[in-house]
Parts: sequence; structure tokens; C-alpha cells
Amino acid sequence: MGDVERGFTENDAGLLVRHVAPDAVIVNALGAVLRGRAAVEAATRAGLSRGPLSTATAHYRLSDIALVAPDVAVAHKSAWSTVEDADRGAPPEMNAHYVFVRREGRWWILRRQNTLVADARS
Repeated sequence: MGDVERGFTENDAGLLVRHVAPDAVIVNALGAVLRGRAAVEAATRAGLSRGPLSTATAHYRLSDIALVAPDVAVAHKSAWSTVEDADRGAPPEMNAHYVFVRREGRWWILRRQNTLVADARS
């Protein structure tokens, strides 16, 4: 999760998608379905280069992970704009559900679903 957080905060799309599998399917926080790492990176690069995400920061915390098969894990991540927001107990601004798969000794993000938390944005 560290590379994803750092990639978002530093507007580095390549770092943000470093662990995304070539055949991944990602649903971003706006509900767009992105198929394949190239599509994920292109959308990420565009999103980070303009608009509110260009100056946004993120802090992620892994709140749950389970190994569901020897080479498959599912995880839940909560996201805030800052460490301080998380530390003071603010509700997460976004949640994400991940499916990781191990291939050739390396873990990849195969699926991810991001969901903005409505109450945190109001």
C-alpha cells in the first residue's frame, strides 16, 4: 500500500500502478471500470495531472486482509487525506477492496473497487 499512497500523494502514476497486474480490473472512485494496467495508468495519469486530485494527498490504512487461497488474498483499505485525519478518528473518505494474486513469487493487484464515503465528504 505504501507505493500506492506515495504515488497518489506525489502524482506519480507509474508508482501508483507498479503493483497492478497487466490483466487487472479496477473500478475507480467515480465508478469507471478500467481493464488492464495500461488503462489504469492512463486514467491515473490523467486524474493526477489536473483538477482536485493534482494537489490532493492520501493516507491509507489496511484494516483487513485474508488469505482465501494459497495465492489469493483479499484486503480492505481505508483512506483519508492526511495522517492527522486518520489519527483523530475522522471517518475514512474512501474505502477500497482489493484482490491480490501471487504469480511467479510476486503479489499483484488483480482487482480493486474504490468507494467514496458520502458522509466524510459532506
